[in-house]
Amino acid sequence: MGVLYLSLELTLDLITSILGVLLMCKARDNGPKFWWGGIAFAIGAVFAWENIGWLMIVAEEPEYRFTDMLNLEKMLKWYPMASMVALFPLASLYPGYLAWRRVLLCFFPSLALTLIGICYMVFNGYMTPLRSLADVLLYMNHVDVRLRCLIFIFSIITPLAFFLYPLLTRKGYRQANSMMYVFIGFMFVFLMIYVLFTLDISYFIFNLFGATAIVFAFFFSLQYMKRENPFSVCMYDSEKDGVPEFCSSPPLPLFQEIDRLFQENPLFATPHYTIKELSEELQVREYRLSEAIKSAGYSSFREYMNDLRLEYFRLLSQKYPDKNIKELIFLSGFNSRATFYRNFSDKYGMSPSRFLENLHNRKNDMNF
Repeated sequence: MGVLYLSLELTLDLITSILGVLLMCKARDNGPKFWWGGIAFAIGAVFAWENIGWLMIVAEEPEYRFTDMLNLEKMLKWYPMASMVALFPLASLYPGYLAWRRVLLCFFPSLALTLIGICYMVFNGYMTPLRSLADVLLYMNHVDVRLRCLIFIFSIITPLAFFLYPLLTRKGYRQANSMMYVFIGFMFVFLMIYVLFTLDISYFIFNLFGATAIVFAFFFSLQYMKRENPFSVCMYDSEKDGVPEFCSSPPLPLFQEIDRLFQENPLFATPHYTIKELSEELQVREYRLSEAIKSAGYSSFREYMNDLRLEYFRLLSQKYPDKNIKELIFLSGFNSRATFYRNFSDKYGMSPSRFLENLHNRKNDMNF
């Protein structure tokens, strides 16, 4: 590993940590965004610390060699973090579903095995040297080898089950988008690299694992900076009666009250309208409002506001055909043109200009 490569990776580590802090500050009632920020910060900080150490090793001992297979410390660093990251498809498709009890239940295998592994390292500490798969089979009767194999197997199966489960079961009010499949594809690649990283002893695999981890955290942190939920799109439609076939339960009654309020009075058209103002309007606590909004598939209050503003834009564009896009954006409640264009394209699959052009053409056809 060269000094230049490690310096570049260290820079990316620090940038990722900063992005993580920014995400946690911007998250508000968006739980997955907050936790992704925490993960990004942790990954960036851990790899920054290790790369600083590697810079010292490279400077002092260029011929440093890797000598361990099924390294327990490596696996204990990976397992809890991978389990948390693998829950994001579930958190994306079912906002509000992962309450503390469910999160603890999902984390129980990784927490239990990690605690056992830490206790073994603290109170025993002996690790059988393993340099090949033949050594693993030869020393399988050793307690530490059995423990390392058990943790290795579970550290693959658990994350795999977590990020595949929501795609193989019923759907809620959200639909996975292309970024969800990019995320899952990245997870598959990362999982394979982890297997090689744990079983293979080489500089190349070590570098590949570190680079993949930090690029993964950096790339999806950028996605969360731009979107409230980068992995899925809310499909809730207040104009349709009843619950869609793919949903098991309707939104909470409180959400119907919130939605009715906004249908009658477009308070959302005021830029910077907050959940605190809604709380004062309905005399309901903020956390209950957030819970109700998430029951309809919205990741956060901000995403719900943006969705209402998009629908309002469509209504205004038909009501005031002579107004230009900039005026309609302002009247809808958006205070950022970039945010409007991004949300509009994500929801409707076309640009606002194309939408207005299609609307104009339909009117001409009807007049003709």
